[in-house]
Amino acid sequence: MLIYLLYMIIGLIGIGIVLFLHELGHFIAARLMKVDVEVLSYGMGPRLFSFYGRTTEYRISLIPFGGYCRMKGSLDLMKALKDDAKSMNKSEAGSYFGTTPLARFLIYLAGPLTNFIIGVLMLSLSAMIPVERLSDPAIVTPIAEYSCIFGENIRQNGIEKGDKLLSSGDYTFKDWQDAEDYIKLHQGEIIPLCVLRNGENVSTELIPTETETGAVYGITNLQEPVVGRSLSPDFLPGDRIVEADGKEIEYTLDLYAINKPSFMLVIDRNGELLQRRIENGYLPFAWYSNLRRSAESNQPFSYGLKRATEMSAAALNALGAFITLHIEDAMTVITGPVKAAESIGGITALAFSASGTSGVRTVLMLLAMVSLSISVGNMLPIPTFDGGQMLINIIEMIKCRELSPRAYIILQLIGMVLALIIIIAMYSLDIKAYFFS
Repeated sequence: MLIYLLYMIIGLIGIGIVLFLHELGHFIAARLMKVDVEVLSYGMGPRLFSFYGRTTEYRISLIPFGGYCRMKGSLDLMKALKDDAKSMNKSEAGSYFGTTPLARFLIYLAGPLTNFIIGVLMLSLSAMIPVERLSDPAIVTPIAEYSCIFGENIRQNGIEKGDKLLSSGDYTFKDWQDAEDYIKLHQGEIIPLCVLRNGENVSTELIPTETETGAVYGITNLQEPVVGRSLSPDFLPGDRIVEADGKEIEYTLDLYAINKPSFMLVIDRNGELLQRRIENGYLPFAWYSNLRRSAESNQPFSYGLKRATEMSAAALNALGAFITLHIEDAMTVITGPVKAAESIGGITALAFSASGTSGVRTVLMLLAMVSLSISVGNMLPIPTFDGGQMLINIIEMIKCRELSPRAYIILQLIGMVLALIIIIAMYSLDIKAYFFS
């Protein structure tokens, strides 16, 4: 129980830092727009410590979860409500309501935008940290050669079975994993290649094929059939599969192409040929791969931007499923705040137990996911959320008329009710996860 509590505290602190950075984005934008900020707090609840700047109280509060940025403007709002005015009097110097709708729009946009930028930067930094990665020679084949496995007959006329990918332009591939990352980074483009074919360098290109799931290139790695790890004493690391069901096995895909649940294997163990039987289609071993210590990408910012966009799209889809009450679909991505904090703390502790670099990389990736989720969630067009406030400002700019103080307060009250419903719904996911899963 203490371990779970520790994990939860670690996770809450991490989420709290990301939430505070969101508020810091609002703070910086407000000051740029000449709006005074009365309080900038790290944490919520009672004040523990504070100091005063020229116009702002900088505060550390009791609960280290999130924070808030309170802008000047309450006197303008109270006076306008008291006078039942049709618009703000804007008599308070440095007031939020004394700015233009465009300035207010930018102040609220700054929060989600800050979270997105933080997500990109964290993912970019994580991509720069060297980790041990699988490393297989970049020997490839068109998947049409193994259509019985892939269920596709996509042709790639520029590639022949057994080609080794060498480079694309000035970029030299380190291995298949590196080439695969490069291809993903240029998804949908025609990719020039230099390949090694029958001992000669050949210039060719990869041409994408459009499918229902997007652009694909129809090639895959050819891996040598050498045992790496085994759960059975019948197979040892270094054993090479040379024959299966009476057919010669050159690559692992040749073995997977045998459409039988049970058959005989012939393995080469230090020059000695041995027979082994496979039952029920179960291979009790994993294939051997080299390891290479390297960064995730040699173009970290491009990688970070691409991954941040993908994560934001996934969060948006999950949020849509949640709002439309497709709860099971939403829960594949969304978890309650408590469960999220526990998971972040637990995964972080596990990663640091493996190595310091693994821990740092994991923290960056997890907090990037949190930051991007906060960015997407705050864009909901609900009053009191950034998206709702931005929508109000857009309407004011279109109509060239500001919202009346009474309408503003009514919308804020509606927003508070909707926000409360969302909070209850999010915590219900925790209740479901802990008590009904």
